[in-house]
Amino acid sequence: MFKILGKDDPEVTEIVRERLAEEGIEMLEGVKIEEVAQAGNGISVRLDADGEMNTVTGSHLLVAAGRRPNVDGLDLDKAGIEFSPKGIKVDDRLRTTNKRVFAIGDVAGGYQFTHMAGYHAGIVIRNALFRLPAKVNYDAVPWVTYTDPEIAHVGMTEADARTRYGDTIKVLRWSFDENDRAQAERETDGLIKVVVAKGGRILGVSIAGPHAGELLMPWVLAITQKLKIGAMASFIAPYPTLGEVSKLVAGSYFTPALFGARTRKLVGLLQRLP
Repeated sequence: MFKILGKDDPEVTEIVRERLAEEGIEMLEGVKIEEVAQAGNGISVRLDADGEMNTVTGSHLLVAAGRRPNVDGLDLDKAGIEFSPKGIKVDDRLRTTNKRVFAIGDVAGGYQFTHMAGYHAGIVIRNALFRLPAKVNYDAVPWVTYTDPEIAHVGMTEADARTRYGDTIKVLRWSFDENDRAQAERETDGLIKVVVAKGGRILGVSIAGPHAGELLMPWVLAITQKLKIGAMASFIAPYPTLGEVSKLVAGSYFTPALFGARTRKLVGLLQRLP
């Protein structure tokens, strides 16, 4: 019904889209399913794309229509717990409308990832057992789509950042085809894209490429700790690794200043000193 990978940065998802197309996969977006019927020994699906009807036939049909909370029969209303088809209502401490009851994971709505359920568990333990007013923070939630190549993301996309900060942001890019390890393994389809606020604070990172989920982890830490791009540019990256793309894309933030006219003038003055 929507665009594939619609929550990810379109510049990054285009790499995966092209790979899928190369493998012979046709993607129909923005369509509604009008009818599913048996067609001989197979299945036919009738689609509506803005009034234009189309029929697709095949041997099998995979239905992946999302998920919904399984709360039927729990009598949550008797406990004073509000819920809806989207899940159980919780506050930023993951307490339900009955403050003695917590809800975590997919049923609490929001990001439906296994790692988020683990994160929620830590918040609830601190609140329920240790009486600490711990609150959830969704500023640095990572997600990975396990396509080939993978897509990984944390923080703001470029579109989100421009909506909030306008044209004051800076967008950094580094292609995997400039990475020696990627060249050696012949896996050069990839891009790392970093969105930086004025002053160098890292706002978001999107990666498409081999092991993108693994490459994302230092960026999750950087955003969680509100680090600036200089921290990522200054670490020593072992060679040859895919992880060098993180250091190199961060270093590109400083390229205009390092090779600008003012820097050349300053270096020239220093060289004339005894």
